[in-house]
Amino acid sequence: MLNRRFLRIKAFQALYGFSRDGGSNNAVYRKRMLDGLDKTFELYLFLLSFPQEFNNFLITELEGEKEKYYPSEEQKTLLQVLSKNKVIHVVENNIAFKAAFKDSKLIWDNKFDLFRQIWSELKVHELFLKYLKTPDHSFADDKALVLGLTEWVCSESDAFEAYVEDRFSNWEDDQVLVLTTLQKTIQMLKETSSKILPEKHKDEEEDLRFVKSLFDLCIQNDSEFMQLIASKTQNWDQDRIALVDLILMKMALCEVIHFPYIPVKVSINEYLELAKLYSTPNSHGFINGILDKVQQELRKENKINKLGRGLVD
Repeated sequence: MLNRRFLRIKAFQALYGFSRDGGSNNAVYRKRMLDGLDKTFELYLFLLSFPQEFNNFLITELEGEKEKYYPSEEQKTLLQVLSKNKVIHVVENNIAFKAAFKDSKLIWDNKFDLFRQIWSELKVHELFLKYLKTPDHSFADDKALVLGLTEWVCSESDAFEAYVEDRFSNWEDDQVLVLTTLQKTIQMLKETSSKILPEKHKDEEEDLRFVKSLFDLCIQNDSEFMQLIASKTQNWDQDRIALVDLILMKMALCEVIHFPYIPVKVSINEYLELAKLYSTPNSHGFINGILDKVQQELRKENKINKLGRGLVD
């Protein structure tokens, strides 16, 4: 789930905070970076649990409707719409999911006002009405509803976004990765699925080594990277180069010089992509130009030593 680009983003965010803080307390920002990896997985679990939690809310509302002196049969039918959804039951009964959710100590607190608002909008939504028109729902129908429901609340419900953002400070930074992973999880579900959660790390030991080394080496070699950048920006006022651009260039140089198994082009291209996300429209060209000049000079001085797949340019 946590791919290399995402690890680079977490290292970048930590280095940016470290730099804004005056270049002190690196241990604090290093720990914050590592904790952020756990927070990303927790956010994924939280969103995966939403359909189940929402269904539990509807069941509570159904019990309230039944207790009325004149209960509405139409309302009772509507409120039972998710009760037999096979996709929700597959997730709800999955042993690994239940254990992971319990261990994370995640709680849907103060949710009733939010869920009532979502319900008032959902029950007149085309997605919901289309589902109701189908008398017997296949597993594919149930999957389409859960997918649609999840995508709808995450992309169109301001109240839902505010609720999640209030509990997860990493929502804005992590939502693309988390929602993409969530969609894949739901799409791949089968009625007989026993393994539904993605691996948090493809290789946890290697991932942690990579992100820790990237953070530490960027700080340890900051002066060297700054000198390399300054040598190619003599015509620039150093104070006017955006901090984001400086950090991205330093990280790219860190990989080029200190990570022998990562090809130079891969490293540079990765940070050019991050520049599109975190910097100005002109930063991509500026960063590309500076890094290209620096890496050419490093090659001439035989300061780039790549091994294995890092040899591939």
